[in-house]
Amino acid sequence: MMWRKIIPNLFTLAALVCAVLSIINAAEGEFIISAQLIMLCLVFDGLDGNVARWVRGSTSFGADLDTFVDVIGYGVAPAMLAYELVMKDHGILGLAFVCFTVMSGAMRLARFRVADPFRGQRGFLGLPITVNAGWVAMLVFITQSGMVRDDIFGSLSLYAGPFAALVWTLSTVFLVLQVSTLHYAKPTKAPLFFIAGIAMVMMLFLQGGVALISALAMCAYGIFYALVSPFLPRHEALVEENAAAVIPADEEDEEAEDFGPF
Repeated sequence: MMWRKIIPNLFTLAALVCAVLSIINAAEGEFIISAQLIMLCLVFDGLDGNVARWVRGSTSFGADLDTFVDVIGYGVAPAMLAYELVMKDHGILGLAFVCFTVMSGAMRLARFRVADPFRGQRGFLGLPITVNAGWVAMLVFITQSGMVRDDIFGSLSLYAGPFAALVWTLSTVFLVLQVSTLHYAKPTKAPLFFIAGIAMVMMLFLQGGVALISALAMCAYGIFYALVSPFLPRHEALVEENAAAVIPADEEDEEAEDFGPF
């Protein structure tokens, strides 16, 4: 039935709208809203694949549409956010970082479409593009929201200083890992895990410490997933098991890189 194919794509298009609005808000200096919209894009992007499975509406069109949305939502949008907030004041290095963000994401997703017959359902070759996007969005949210007291934590500036150097160095590491051949396991599809992820994103729209805790928790999980999880023994066994499996191309899942590790 046609509605089975249309409904999942509506969620994908909602993710695209969030990505475009994030870019517009970044250009207008609304950095917190821009960061929130990137994370909201993650929610809709995560829902489209799940809805496609629930209604049995997965299609090759939906899978490709999802990938193109990923380039904008997790490549262009965080690059634009970083540029408008910080990188436009750092000359050629700032421009190089912004361009590398988009290029790394585009290459990551191009390889995903060409080389991964599992559409990410059996793990990823290279770090999912969602990790760096979430990292940039959450660090912008934390530092620009005013919820962190300078008298306790010192200066958490993204413009200059040790903290800024740490944040952008880690982001660069994530971008390199995106185009690496390091294997990453796909996070669990357990409904409670997925619902928890959505709840944490929704907390970003609340006031006070709840939003800050949610943002910090997602940053911590992103670091763990990117830098620690590939080297865990259980992960290595999973990668070996998945590498031996083969499925037909027409069984591709629309989910693509939905929600990544978040």
